[in-house]
Amino acid sequence: MASGAAVAAGAAGNFLLSGCQPKEDKPAVDEKPRKPLPAEPEVTASKFNVCNVCSANCAMICDIVDGKVWRIRGNPDDQVARGRLCVKGYSSYKMLYDPDRIKFPMKRTNPEKGPGVDPGWVKISWEEAFELTGQKFNEAKEKYGPESIVFFTRPHDFAVRLAKAIGTPNLVRHLDTCYTTHEATWRAAVTGTGRPWMLDIYNAKYILSFGWDQPAKGKNMSAQGYIHALNNGARAVVFNPVLTATAALANEWIPIKPGTDLAVCLAMIRLIINEELYDKDFVEKYTTGLEELKAAVQEYTPQWAEKISEVPAATIERVAREFATTKPAIVPNHKRDAGGPLYFNGWRTSYAFIILNALVGSIDREGGVVFQRRSKLKPFDEVFPPLEFPAARKETIMGKEKFPIIGPTGKLGFVTVSEAILNEKPYPVKAMFVRKQNVLAVPDAPRFVEALKKLDFVAVADILPTEIVQMADVVFPEPHFLETSGMTDRVYFAFYPQIALKDPVGDPLYDTKGYGSIIIGIAKAMGLGQHFEGVSGTKLADEQLKALGSSMDELKASPNGLWSDQKPFKPREEFGTPSKKIELYSTVLKEHGYDPVPTWQPKRELPSDTYPLYLIVTRHAAHRMSESQNNELVMQVAPENFATLNKATAQQLGIKDGDEVMVESRVNRITLKARLIEGIRPDCVCVEHGFGHWSKDLTLAFGVGGNEGDLVPGFSVEELVAAKDPSASGYMSDVCVKVYKA
Repeated sequence: MASGAAVAAGAAGNFLLSGCQPKEDKPAVDEKPRKPLPAEPEVTASKFNVCNVCSANCAMICDIVDGKVWRIRGNPDDQVARGRLCVKGYSSYKMLYDPDRIKFPMKRTNPEKGPGVDPGWVKISWEEAFELTGQKFNEAKEKYGPESIVFFTRPHDFAVRLAKAIGTPNLVRHLDTCYTTHEATWRAAVTGTGRPWMLDIYNAKYILSFGWDQPAKGKNMSAQGYIHALNNGARAVVFNPVLTATAALANEWIPIKPGTDLAVCLAMIRLIINEELYDKDFVEKYTTGLEELKAAVQEYTPQWAEKISEVPAATIERVAREFATTKPAIVPNHKRDAGGPLYFNGWRTSYAFIILNALVGSIDREGGVVFQRRSKLKPFDEVFPPLEFPAARKETIMGKEKFPIIGPTGKLGFVTVSEAILNEKPYPVKAMFVRKQNVLAVPDAPRFVEALKKLDFVAVADILPTEIVQMADVVFPEPHFLETSGMTDRVYFAFYPQIALKDPVGDPLYDTKGYGSIIIGIAKAMGLGQHFEGVSGTKLADEQLKALGSSMDELKASPNGLWSDQKPFKPREEFGTPSKKIELYSTVLKEHGYDPVPTWQPKRELPSDTYPLYLIVTRHAAHRMSESQNNELVMQVAPENFATLNKATAQQLGIKDGDEVMVESRVNRITLKARLIEGIRPDCVCVEHGFGHWSKDLTLAFGVGGNEGDLVPGFSVEELVAAKDPSASGYMSDVCVKVYKA
C-alpha cells in the first residue's frame, strides 16, 4: 500500500537514520569548495561514562579538553552502543553546561502557585533545605498520617526505603502512561514477573511492526538493529497511521485506522492456526492453550478485520503467511506502540503480540523477543539489611491493591494522581516529594497543576527549573549524570551480563548533591536517619561488584570501562507461569476475572461530528520526552512541535502549512503550527510530545509549541477498575479532537 507520495514524505525520516548506514561520498555537482575544518584540539583526558538520557544507558567515552567535555563517543565494546550513540546522547553534555541549571538549594517565598507565577526563590543552605522538608513531612505525618506523603518518582532504592521508614504506601510511578500494558500481559502469560526489554532485531528476517517506531524515535540499539537487519535482507512491514522514518525504510507501509491493530492481529492469529503455519515444535514444547485460543478466534476473519481496520483482507492474509513462514520473525514492541498504553484495547493487543511471537517460535530465541541476560547484582536490602518498618496502610491513592496483576509491581499512579488528590480518595494527600518527573507528562496537565496547588508542601529534586520545580516549596539541585560516578548494568540489549563504568568528567559545577545524599538528608531531618546508617551508593557498588568477583578499582582499571561475562546464548525452556509454559490461554488472567485470551474490543473514543479526528502522539528522534527542549543543540534540529495533518484534510479545513491552529479535545485545547504532509491518514492529526513548557526559567524551551498531554483526560481509580484492564493503563492516544485556525 506504500505509494510514491509516501516514499517522498519519508525522505526526512531517512535523514534521521542516515548515520546508521554506509553512504557513498558523492558531492553534488554544483557543490562549492568548503573551508577546511579547524584542527581538532588536543584531548587532555578521556572518561568512561554511561548515557542517562534514556534507559538504554549506552556506554560512552567523553573526551575532555581544558577541563570541559569536548566530544562524546559511543563505546565500541558496549553491546548496546556498539560504538555509536543517538543524537540525544551526543548532545547530552549541553545540559551539563546549561546556564539555566539549578545551582543551589532554593526556597519559595510566594505562596501562590501556577503558570506565570513568580515563586520568589531565595537561596538557602542544604541544612535549611533538609530541615524545612523534614519539618513539613513530619507535620503532615503527625496530623494526617504517613500515607498523606506521596513519593512521585522513578523507582530508586533510597527513596523506597525512606517511604517505608515513613510508613507511606504511596509511591506514584509514571509507567501506566508508558508500558504497563506490556508489563501486565507478559507477567500473566509468560514470565510471572515483568516484561522483557531486549529485541534481537539484528538477527530478524521478518519484522512485523504494529506502531513499533523506535528507529524513528532515535532509540540507539533499535535503529542500529533495524538498519542492520534491512541491509541483511530482512523484510519489514509497518502498520502505522503515520509514515514515520521506520515506515519509510520498510518494504511496506500500511496506514491502518488508529486503535484497530487488535483486529488485524486476531485475524492473523486465526489464519496462522487454521492453516497450521505455526512452529509446531515450539508450540508443542513451550506453549499451552492452543485449542482454547483456536476456538476463541474463529469469528475474526480477515474480511471482518478489513471492515474495522480498513486494511484489505488480502493484505492481512498475505502478511500473515509471510510472517509465519519467514524465520526468524518478530513482532517488536517497546512502550507506546499499538499494544502499549495508547488505546483502550492496548492490553489485548499486547497479548496478541505475545501470541504471534509464540506461534512463530520467537520468544527467547535469536531474532525474536529475548530475555535480557543481566548481571546478578546483590539487592540493596541484602547489602544494607533494613530495620523494622512501621506497618503501612494497605489502601493507596494509586489503587494498586485493586489491580491484582499490575498492582504488586507498583508501576502505576500517574493516570489517577490528579483525581486522588483533588477528591481526597481514599484520604487526603498533603505533601509530595518529586524527582525526574514533570507536569507535562501527566494526563490533563492543567488539572494536575490544580492538584499540586492543593498540597501543603512539595519538595523537588531536579537539574533544570522545569514546571514541577515552579510548583515546589523547596528545590534540591542534583548533579548532571556526567558529574556522577558508579556503574550500570545492561538491560535493553544484553545477550550476556555486562556492567559499564560511570566516571565523572570533572568536579560538580554547582552546589549539588546526589539523589542518595538528598534522601539521607531528608531522612535524618525527619528523625529517621537510623534506616540509612552506613548506607551509600559507593558501598553498594563495591559490594555488588565484589559478589561478581570484581571491584570498582578493577572496573576503573579496565581498558574499555566494562566488565563482561560473555557466555553462549542458551534459550529458555521454562517460563514463569503456573504451567511453566507460555500461556496462549492465560490461567492467571482468568483467575483474576480478565479475559484469558485476547478478544475484540474497540478503542474508547471514536470520531464524531464535534471531534472528527484521531489524535496520534509521537516523539521526535532528537528529543527525550520533555527533558531536552532547553538543549541548544537539540533545538537546532527540532525547534518546535506541530499539528501534522494530511494535505487534503487541511485543504478542507482552510488550513495552510505554517498556520497557527487550535487542537481541541473534550478536556482542553492547545495552539500549534500546522504542518501538512501526504504521509498521514486524512482522519488523523499527529502531535510530538515534549513541548509546551511554561516555566520562564527555561530560556530556550519557554513558550515553544504545545503540550498534547493537556488534551488527554485523566481517570479516577474507580473508572480504571470499571474498565477491567489488568494494566491500569492511561489510553494516551485514545482521544479524538478537532482542528481549526487559531
